[in-house]
Amino acid sequence: MAHIVFEQVTKQYDNGFVAVKDLNLDIGEDEFLVLVGPSGCGKTTSLRMLAGLESISSGNIYIDGKRVNELSPRERDIAMVFQSYALYPHMSVFENMAFSLQLQGTPKPDIQTRVHAAATQLGIEALLDRKPKQLSGGQRQRVAVGRAIVRDPAAFLMDEPLSNLDAKLRVQARAELSKLHKKLSTTFIYVTHDQVEAMTMGSRIAVMNQGILQQVDTPQTLYDQPNNVFVAGFMGSPSMNFFDATLKPEGDALFIKAGALRLPIPAEERSRYQPHIGTPVIFGIRPENIYNPKFAPPGINPCEVEATVSVVEMMGHEEIVYLALADGHEFLARVDPRSRFTPGEIVRVSFDMNRFHLFEQASEHVLA
Repeated sequence: MAHIVFEQVTKQYDNGFVAVKDLNLDIGEDEFLVLVGPSGCGKTTSLRMLAGLESISSGNIYIDGKRVNELSPRERDIAMVFQSYALYPHMSVFENMAFSLQLQGTPKPDIQTRVHAAATQLGIEALLDRKPKQLSGGQRQRVAVGRAIVRDPAAFLMDEPLSNLDAKLRVQARAELSKLHKKLSTTFIYVTHDQVEAMTMGSRIAVMNQGILQQVDTPQTLYDQPNNVFVAGFMGSPSMNFFDATLKPEGDALFIKAGALRLPIPAEERSRYQPHIGTPVIFGIRPENIYNPKFAPPGINPCEVEATVSVVEMMGHEEIVYLALADGHEFLARVDPRSRFTPGEIVRVSFDMNRFHLFEQASEHVLA
């Protein structure tokens, strides 16, 4: 297992484009860290710099306290699993998994032992004589992981290894990789644009956007306490609803005024937001915190809002409902499937005012 540190790491290309800017990240031993963000955010570039496949413009990368900026990939004691799997088509599964060990001059008996042990661990021991073209997508993915396992590296780097799998197989593969991490007790760094993968697999998640690290924390903390509008909108599916708003005092009460919305801030939260009265803010609430009042759970702090249903997506265990306020602002709610809302219907939904977020409009950072 490896302790990995990015220290003020920047990657700037010759054309002036900055792919990663001042990345500071401390990845502990035995951690499953997920780098997540939209395409082009710098997550894969960060992984490739760690692997030694991309040069660093400035800053330092340390593996177990050793600066590795100038070390070749083979000197860094890491293994990488690519999105394409990169299997040799003319080699059998056994030969693909054994190839790196052969290059290292590992004795043949050791190669046999390590390949068969990894294949057994991944449930592909019956496939060792097959060629990649005879394998399914899920089996190829396991072979690619197995090829990394046999090297017994200090860290595994994975660049969207599940993106070529169908939806059902991706769910299964996520669970298998999480189990594998626990078995191996080794540092995993995993790149994905899929926030569901990030939430379900990572012990911590690093969210990136436009080459800049936005927030690093546990999945639940990122979901409950996002630092800014980007993190709030990226983590969660469907995305958080946002409304331009201001805070308005009325007597002892304090309200969020956002177009047709007038929402009371709970009494215990008023002092926190008093300094921001009159300041333009962004009000955010997740679709899962908006309920059909008939089926709202106990313990919420409901504020009912009238809206018109535009689209209903029946998911079986829930309804995803697209709604529009009187001022035309649209938002989403995830409601009980018994709601049976229909397009064009005017309905009342309850916002849970115990679960809202407020951000500054200018900076898009969460209000302190």
